[in-house]
Amino acid sequence: MLPDRLNARIAETISHKIDEERASADTVSPAWRSQCEVAHVAMLCDPERRVFLSRIAEVRGNAVADSLEQSAGELRTSAIFFLARKPS
Repeated sequence: MLPDRLNARIAETISHKIDEERASADTVSPAWRSQCEVAHVAMLCDPERRVFLSRIAEVRGNAVADSLEQSAGELRTSAIFFLARKPS
């Protein structure tokens, strides 16, 4: 599968997951805001993600950017595993 198409399918999967969780989540909580930020980063393609995280590091510090990068990577990995199990 082409990288752009894979990134699009990963983003669709993450977006769908967030939409499902929104129905039962406290959408004004800091935890939800954090989860949405992680999802946003995870849906970005590699170059966009690097730029975004670089800006986060400048504004909020390296520790925040590193944590966000790790969480977004875990979410992307989860989406990839979901797609691998999903029948075409």
